[in-house]
Amino acid sequence: MKKLLTICLMLVISQGHAQDIFQESLYSAELVMKNRDKISLTDQQAEKIKNIHSQNAGEFSSLKWDLDNANAKLKTMLAAKKVDQAAVEKQMDLVLSLENQLKRKQFSTLVAIKNELTESQQTELNQVKGSVTRLRGVTGVQGLNGYSFGDGKKGVVSVTTSGVAQPIYIIKQDGKKKKVFSVSDIDPNSIESMQVLKGTTAVDEYGDEGKNGVIIMTLKKGTDYNFEE
Repeated sequence: MKKLLTICLMLVISQGHAQDIFQESLYSAELVMKNRDKISLTDQQAEKIKNIHSQNAGEFSSLKWDLDNANAKLKTMLAAKKVDQAAVEKQMDLVLSLENQLKRKQFSTLVAIKNELTESQQTELNQVKGSVTRLRGVTGVQGLNGYSFGDGKKGVVSVTTSGVAQPIYIIKQDGKKKKVFSVSDIDPNSIESMQVLKGTTAVDEYGDEGKNGVIIMTLKKGTDYNFEE
């Protein structure tokens, strides 16, 4: 169980870093089209970017559906009273494979979009992204991919000694809920079920604090855990 928990945590962290890399150097179709007048996008460029987006959107959606289904199955398997380790590891391999395909598709789409932009247009878009970043976590503005960054509160994200940002954790039991930044004191055997939120889902529900992922752990009844702040 400890091994599976570690794998799930690493999945959340790795996806957060992949998204950071994408947002730092690449540009979504939504960002480009929203600022088309500002960057003087030509009609020819706009049509090419629309085609790139539409050609990949269908396959991206199909992969996302398959990934959501695979994650749901994994969640059910992990919630069993006795976990079949061989089966869940096989299911985890499927989740990792689908996530890799999804990231590659997203990456190839964003690269193709960037290659349609001139150097000056990229500079203009970088300035737009810089403005959003400065406001992130303070005003609840819309992020680069259309989702909210924060709700007026500035989040705190713990960082390991290696400089890797970690997800936040939500501990739940008998209707009680507590947000923590470490689960070192949690016995894996006391966990009844675990839910992993990533990407826009985590940010939509937990604001800027959820940008590196959220792991919700429901404890078994009778588990002694201090929910006091």
